[in-house]
Amino acid sequence: MSCCLIIPTYWSTHTIESWKVFDHPFSIDEEGTLLRTLENLQQIGIKEDIIILPVPFSEKISNKVWSIVNKVSDLNISVIDSTFYSEIIKTLKKTGMTQESLCLVDTYCYGGVRNLGLLCAKMKGYDQLIMIDDDEVLYPDYMEKALKHIGSDFNGNRVLAKTGCVEDEKGEKIYEGQAHDSLSSWPKDKLFNEEVNSMLKSSQKLISTPIAFGGNMIIDKEIFSTVPFDPFGTRGEDDDYVLNCRYCGYKMFFDPDFFLIHLPPERKQNYWSRQRQDIIRFRYVREKARLFKIEQKDLGKFFSYFTGEDLEKKAVNSSIDAALSFENNDRQEFIGFLNNAKEAVEERKEIVEKKIETFKSLINVWQQTLGKLN
Repeated sequence: MSCCLIIPTYWSTHTIESWKVFDHPFSIDEEGTLLRTLENLQQIGIKEDIIILPVPFSEKISNKVWSIVNKVSDLNISVIDSTFYSEIIKTLKKTGMTQESLCLVDTYCYGGVRNLGLLCAKMKGYDQLIMIDDDEVLYPDYMEKALKHIGSDFNGNRVLAKTGCVEDEKGEKIYEGQAHDSLSSWPKDKLFNEEVNSMLKSSQKLISTPIAFGGNMIIDKEIFSTVPFDPFGTRGEDDDYVLNCRYCGYKMFFDPDFFLIHLPPERKQNYWSRQRQDIIRFRYVREKARLFKIEQKDLGKFFSYFTGEDLEKKAVNSSIDAALSFENNDRQEFIGFLNNAKEAVEERKEIVEKKIETFKSLINVWQQTLGKLN
């Protein structure tokens, strides 16, 4: 079996404000964390091919990533730069993919970036792909743990996709993607960690999971040839992928022994932006679960809390609480959170329904297109 590692790396320039879309892109004037990740892969002797996706595509960003890649040796690295991306688009069009369907590989959204990784793995003929992020480092036995159970039978289901958690620099398996006092009434991280901890404490070697870590996931070709990421989701594309797998008849498993170290850069501003995307995201997940006929009880504790009929009320109350905490010290955060409350009560149901129905048709496009790439 052949396996590759897919690593997206997010950057911004003076003219590309990618922070509006992605969590913590680095300015091309900064060092970033990619080199640390590559040096770690070199140190632990990774032999598998590595595919790096510089996002968004631009000559400046591609050049920045190449300058980092050229500092390491003994790794088999491909960089999907703007020239390579153009060739991929030409190939997709030759298979019959329409311009409208190319949103599946739109590099200005998390889902599109992830799909580009799946597509590269398919075109290059890999049996599995492993997704990690550019702010992570791996343990020496990571690959062994990643491949364990893949292809085997577990409780009547073939294990074709699994995820694991991440550790912080202290070795604690927690996620603090949005930890800030202003968001104490929006317990996203708390509930997510409780969901993860319940699986870590399980006596089972694998658990069918309602959530996933996009920076620690392995997917077999049967699934990545069948199930795309949703390009219409604003964030949480990894958790959303679990829903897509279920819709297509597959399960995502959580492996308590499958983990790595996550060392993200410190987040210093734009807390309102992240919550804004989460409000949009949870409304989208709520409607997708309904249209995919997935019951709320099967969404797990985390999603059940944020996809109930009281989501808008929770979003408004927490946005106002957060705004007041910034009232006297950060005008941008103050206004941003007040606008989040406004966003929460905007009627979006018809727009969301249309996007999800479009995505359902795009699943068929994905399957037909990748079937032609064999």
